[in-house]
Amino acid sequence: MVAAHIRIAPLDSTTPIDPSVLRDLIYAQTAPGNGVEHIRVRAGPHGADILAFIDGDDPKEATDTLHRIVDMTITSTPLLRPWRII
Repeated sequence: MVAAHIRIAPLDSTTPIDPSVLRDLIYAQTAPGNGVEHIRVRAGPHGADILAFIDGDDPKEATDTLHRIVDMTITSTPLLRPWRII
């Protein structure tokens, strides 16, 4: 299992998000083939750190997988439209 980290931030700092809501939205975009085991989210007023534990042994592949999942989550969720991966 490999840990992958990504940070997202809103374009407007007045767009906070509850960490558990963000985690659930990300989980909803995962598929069994993604190998996502666990997701942790720490959110504050200026962004959110997302840590995922992904089955595998390649850190770059794990980060790429998390990036794709988070990008899909942002694209498909109106609540997250003002957010971007940074």
